[in-house]
Amino acid sequence: MTTGLSLAELGRELRGSVDIVGDARVRVTGVHHDSRRVSAGDLFVARRGGSQDGTKFVDDALRRGAVAVLAERAPLAGLSVPQIIVGDERTAMAFAAEAVYGHPAFSLEIVGITGTNGKTTTSHLVRAAIDAAVGEPSCGIVGTLGHSFGDWSVPAAHTTPEADELSRVLLAMRERKAAHVVMEVSSIALELKRVEAIRFRVAAFTNLTQDHLDFHKSMDAYGAAKARLFLDFGPGGAVVNVDDPFGRALAERLQRPIRTSARDDFDAEVVPTFTSLDRHALKARFRTPSGKVDIESRLVGGHNLENIATALGIVCALELDVERAAMGLSAYAGVPGRLERCDAPGDDVTVLVDYAHTPDALVRALAATRTASEGRLFCVFGCGGDRDASKREPMGRAAALGADIVVVTSDNPRTEDPALIAAAAAAGARAEGLSDLAASELGVAARGLLVEVDRERAIDLAVLAAAPGDAILIAGKGHEDYQVVGHQKLPFDDRVVARAALGRRRGR
Repeated sequence: MTTGLSLAELGRELRGSVDIVGDARVRVTGVHHDSRRVSAGDLFVARRGGSQDGTKFVDDALRRGAVAVLAERAPLAGLSVPQIIVGDERTAMAFAAEAVYGHPAFSLEIVGITGTNGKTTTSHLVRAAIDAAVGEPSCGIVGTLGHSFGDWSVPAAHTTPEADELSRVLLAMRERKAAHVVMEVSSIALELKRVEAIRFRVAAFTNLTQDHLDFHKSMDAYGAAKARLFLDFGPGGAVVNVDDPFGRALAERLQRPIRTSARDDFDAEVVPTFTSLDRHALKARFRTPSGKVDIESRLVGGHNLENIATALGIVCALELDVERAAMGLSAYAGVPGRLERCDAPGDDVTVLVDYAHTPDALVRALAATRTASEGRLFCVFGCGGDRDASKREPMGRAAALGADIVVVTSDNPRTEDPALIAAAAAAGARAEGLSDLAASELGVAARGLLVEVDRERAIDLAVLAAAPGDAILIAGKGHEDYQVVGHQKLPFDDRVVARAALGRRRGR
């Protein structure tokens, strides 16, 4: 726990312009931007940006015990508590939270991983590698699947938490004796300054492909946000996947990065000298700055070679025992919802669920699933509503190029018409030569396209229509256990639905 700081002490911890209005001796013991979570002694951040205007919730925060308010540019009228007035409320909140909670980030070796795809898998690989290298649980994780260390965990509302929550998460890990933390750092988090007060020991880059253009507006802006992790948070180590064009350009801007490659780029510091991939596993020998290591992983697909290479690069940047880390990488079984098997021994089809929700991720997931198919490859996918609409047609194209049978369905339509979203994705599949099929034709067609906006029915149709030896990739939701329709979060889990369909297949 924390004993807190006076407003005068806190003001000295902040960056930029700071003006304290009222009694600077008042002590704050917590920092919150959500008034519903405020308790006695807290500083309430009346943040104006985002979907809610925090100034409208000041009275609620005061009723719950807030003893001071942080606001941007000008004092709020009519308040009975002191205020801290700053030039940039997001930056101020990040540094305020770190200071009030006792600078938890300073006592942890923090690894930040950014990139469009691969952050979650790579983060979990890194945790397995660090724990194996250290010889005991040492590494916490912050990311899409939740924030955890040992048997402690909290769910994730965002891939990278808001700055005040992030400091509380890091404090909880420090109190439980974590020494390392691996963190998924999204481009949105970088843009919104959620990690502004974090000191990264190592920053790593996986890849850059189309996503989040509803937020960033252009690929240049998207890439610039990713690059901030390396250019603005130094002087920690850098690990960069140079198989990616943006990564290669980024590496040239950095001083002595560890470059990784899953191909035969012998300019890279981490590179496989031997690889073997099949439907069940991958084997590779990697050359690293710390020596050669052998990996035998239950993960499948060439993209996981990239993830493992990045994890090895991070281990080397941390100067940990790479041979012991390699044992942890080999033992790691996989991330929920990332090419997760749903079929059971004895089933005559392969069914995989994956989080792939960008064109590039879908290409990679389909290529990995193709290795498990002895016949046709089905792809069931949809595109999210109220999100980047420009990737819908490319998603359809990617599905058509990678699969034989494409079933376009819904995936968190939110407030949009799911039929219109599906139509845009289906247009991309048709542009690559797929013809429309009736549901009754799925079992016999060599290639084709079906639009079925009911996701449960779409999965059921694919599983039941597949012939022995076929493989089915259900893409987009992965670990998610909900479907967002309108403003409601309804229970829905692709894995549960797929296993139920497989049960019906066995019983017919």
